[in-house]
Amino acid sequence: MAVNLKPYVYKKGTNPALDEEFAAASDYGWVRPGQAAVFWRNGLRWYAVALSEVQRIFRRVVPVYGKLCCGGHSFIMERLVLILRDGTELDLYIGDDMEPKAAALLEFLKEGHPEIVFGKPAAVPPANACAAGQ
Repeated sequence: MAVNLKPYVYKKGTNPALDEEFAAASDYGWVRPGQAAVFWRNGLRWYAVALSEVQRIFRRVVPVYGKLCCGGHSFIMERLVLILRDGTELDLYIGDDMEPKAAALLEFLKEGHPEIVFGKPAAVPPANACAAGQ
């Protein structure tokens, strides 16, 4: 299901505190974490979400095979997944083949925000799963 990103649009000049946060934020590919918010770029727009709204953070690594003129190549797409307190899952694109930056981004967030849970949530069995021993 697609997430409506309109509430997260960041426009420079609309909020001076957010502008200062954006200017001071470190650059990790297309994601810029600050002390109070995470900014990310999607297309031509920048978006922001307050870290106080985030419940869980984890990395998602997606290998994508590309067929090129000189053969095939597997690109590794790095993503940062934010699960908000209301259950919304934001999938932020960090970049292709950026494992060191993605790992550094996760470490930066872990150090600055110990109140946030890090790591992928445990898998929930399907509702119609048969009970063991039946």
